[in-house]
Amino acid sequence: MKKIAWIALVAGILLATAAYITEINDLPGAVELRTFGFIGYILIISAVAWFLLRRLYEWDKKTDAPRA
Repeated sequence: MKKIAWIALVAGILLATAAYITEINDLPGAVELRTFGFIGYILIISAVAWFLLRRLYEWDKKTDAPRA
C-alpha cells in the first residue's frame, strides 16, 4: 500500500503541475487539463492522508497506554 500511495502522490503532483503550467502559459488544451489537475489534487490529498493515518497508527502502537 505504501508503494501505491507514493505512486499516487507523484502522479498527482505531475498532473497538477501540468495543469498549472498549461493554464499559466495559456497553452492549448488548458481547459481540458483542468479536470486532470483536479484529479491530481485528489490524488495528492489522498496519499498525504494515508501517510498521516499510517503515522498515527504507528505512534499508537509505540505507546503502551493501559487500556481499561
